[in-house]
Amino acid sequence: MTALFGVVAVFDTAEAVKNAAARLRQQGYRVFETYTPYPVEGLDRIIHPGPHRLLPRVMFGAAILGAAWAYWIQYWDEALNYPLNVGGRPYNSWPAFMVGTFEFMLLVTIAAGFFAMLAASRLPRLYHPVFEAAAFPCATRDRFLICIEASDPSFDVSAVRRDFEQLGAEQIEEVHA
Repeated sequence: MTALFGVVAVFDTAEAVKNAAARLRQQGYRVFETYTPYPVEGLDRIIHPGPHRLLPRVMFGAAILGAAWAYWIQYWDEALNYPLNVGGRPYNSWPAFMVGTFEFMLLVTIAAGFFAMLAASRLPRLYHPVFEAAAFPCATRDRFLICIEASDPSFDVSAVRRDFEQLGAEQIEEVHA
């Protein structure tokens, strides 16, 4: 038998899963996820409360580095590597470098944001232990699932089962990794 990944509970309505998630958060559970057939408004703020500041910081840092890198490449090429006097213009002609700097900054910022978003969402993930739950196919049709993971500091199998029963879960199932 493999290690326990978590406990999955099945609910029949979006309102029931939203209320259950709010109650679980109040009871101290922190590592749980919901699986729904369509987006449920407000559920994301219950499961992951607070602002997420990592992605904007990564993108800002990438913008600064991208702009500095682009400007340095142009400066090195024009002023250091191959200085060419054209019409008495200065070697470090920053107005001429701004268009390329801006475009390269955008390229680096968008690429960094894309890869940071993938990393933050842990994608691409081709397999997840919760896929083995017997009730999981219902999450794409007409049921709503909550999985409390065993990595939660408050996790205790009997307590989680009792909490799900009190919340009115239709079905409760252990999922093994």
